[in-house]
Amino acid sequence: MLLGLSIVLLLTTGAGTYLIASSILDTFPSRPPLGDSLTQSIAWLGIIASASFLASIVVALIAITGMRRERLYHRQTEARLQRALQTADQAGDLIAIVNRKGRIEFINRTVEQMTGFSHEELQGKTHRPWLPWYAEDQAFDAVRQTVMTGGSYRGLVSCRRKDGTPFLIDEHVTPVIETNGVVDRFISTARDVTRLKQIEDRLDYLDRYDPVTGIPNRRSFGDLLKREIEDCERAGGLLAVVVLDIDRFKPINDIFGAGVGDEVLRQITRALRTPIGPGDRIARLGSDEFGIIHRYDMQHLTANIVAERVQRAVAQKIFVGGHEIALTASIGLAIFPDDGQDAATLQNHADMALSRAKARGRNTIQHYSRDMNDTIFEFYVMEKRLSDALLNNEYQVEYQPYCDLATREVAGAEALIRWSNSEIGTVSPAQFIPSLEESGQIVDVGAWVLKKVCRQIREWNRIKRTCPIAVNLSHIQFRHKDLVTIVANTIRELNIDPRQLTLELTESICIHDMDFTVSVLKKLKDTGVSLSIDDFGTGYSSLSYIKKLPVDTIKIDISFIRDVSKDPDAASIITAITGMARSLDLKTIAEGVETEGQRTVLHLLRCDMGQGFYFSPSVPAKDFERILAGRHESLIMPVR
Repeated sequence: MLLGLSIVLLLTTGAGTYLIASSILDTFPSRPPLGDSLTQSIAWLGIIASASFLASIVVALIAITGMRRERLYHRQTEARLQRALQTADQAGDLIAIVNRKGRIEFINRTVEQMTGFSHEELQGKTHRPWLPWYAEDQAFDAVRQTVMTGGSYRGLVSCRRKDGTPFLIDEHVTPVIETNGVVDRFISTARDVTRLKQIEDRLDYLDRYDPVTGIPNRRSFGDLLKREIEDCERAGGLLAVVVLDIDRFKPINDIFGAGVGDEVLRQITRALRTPIGPGDRIARLGSDEFGIIHRYDMQHLTANIVAERVQRAVAQKIFVGGHEIALTASIGLAIFPDDGQDAATLQNHADMALSRAKARGRNTIQHYSRDMNDTIFEFYVMEKRLSDALLNNEYQVEYQPYCDLATREVAGAEALIRWSNSEIGTVSPAQFIPSLEESGQIVDVGAWVLKKVCRQIREWNRIKRTCPIAVNLSHIQFRHKDLVTIVANTIRELNIDPRQLTLELTESICIHDMDFTVSVLKKLKDTGVSLSIDDFGTGYSSLSYIKKLPVDTIKIDISFIRDVSKDPDAASIITAITGMARSLDLKTIAEGVETEGQRTVLHLLRCDMGQGFYFSPSVPAKDFERILAGRHESLIMPVR
């Protein structure tokens, strides 16, 4: 407005000067000559007045142009501000503008959507109601201390929506500083990081805890062990690391599925809490491996007693998804400070003891000893060599005959796999077969044994040396989806009479999931092979389940044979088994016959056949061929 008044005044002054000069000139009717000084002065005055008037016009035009530019600038600025506010209103982050007194001047739509508070509820308020009162005070104080001095502030703030639902924001506050250096207001931008924080917390949890059982994992176990050792060093006392492995857990997953396997692990976790003290720590170290840290002194429970209690807690029947599952555990034990001074050494030595327990037949407890270092190395070497054994043709098949107990004539034979490596020598099947099962190699090795035996049967048929040959099936093979196809194709490929082949499976395989077992056995029976139940009497031997199985032979477990000649109870059990078998028209074979006395008693108890060192150990194919050549003679071979 002042600029407009100045322009008017300037134009008025210029115009007035011009008019005065023109009036003076007009008062002289006859103008003097140019040389007259007064006339010249008046003329110059007119010129100056004209120039002043023109200058006034130019200045006015410039001023008017400036006014228009200023108005255009203000309109453009206002438009940019509106666009900025519209953009802020549509932004995905929370945006709020707050003055230096803390009063809200602007919030965007995301604030309304995220907090549940409307624009009307927040506009002009001196606080942000989505912050709890304590967080509001703390946050505003922190902001005031930092932002009001020209700095910026960033931090995580816990909030609550209008309905009380909690959420977390990552807030960034920056000041708006005027030209005089004073902070006039500040802008708060924030992002909802609730989901991100949940993911972060979950990852942190998974880094330290087992998601299936909810107990600490191997990493946390190591940290806990370090702290417990430090406490032991300060306060005294002893500490035991108990590491246990669930025997043959992998087949549970293979047979019943991972869901059942996970539930078994959860039940084991609950069972393990019973035998340990309230201050003891438990963790899941691996797939089927658990660790326990037990603090004790000699006046209370020893580590060995706790290990035995843990073993008994695991060795119970578990019912999952309608299935009854019997479990056992192998346990390794290491003691601080005798077996290790630090967490890593102590845990490593407990693992060594566990490996020794597994190698010695499982379901055992082993304490760490210094000689285990060499043993574990040998076991590692064996496992490494085992992976190449089939490719290097290191397996052989031997045949152990079973004979008629009355005539001692050969009635058949069991094919037994043997492994000999050029570097580590001959390895017991009790050592390498569990490794084959755990690694899954047993399927390929089992198929190789089946083909090897069928090829040998064909060869013996060619030279008129025939008898039934039994091949063992592991629980992994029995549950394999292609078992029946593998058997049928092998018989067809080698063109043998399927009645010359017997497939043996242990009683423990049969008792789980009876419907599945019967279905597979019937399909195998349809191929023409004979079926035999091995280790009979060690599981749930009963007429009710055995009569459901389409089997031909029962092999009585060696544990009943050892004392049959002097233990009436063993003799009674065998009598019951042979009687049951005869009622179902099944043949019986006694395993582990080693003496004439055993043979005689077993014959009297009406057992049909016997197998064991009394008749012959397992022998290579060529030696068994010679046995077949004289099969009609009584067979009693010296033990090699």
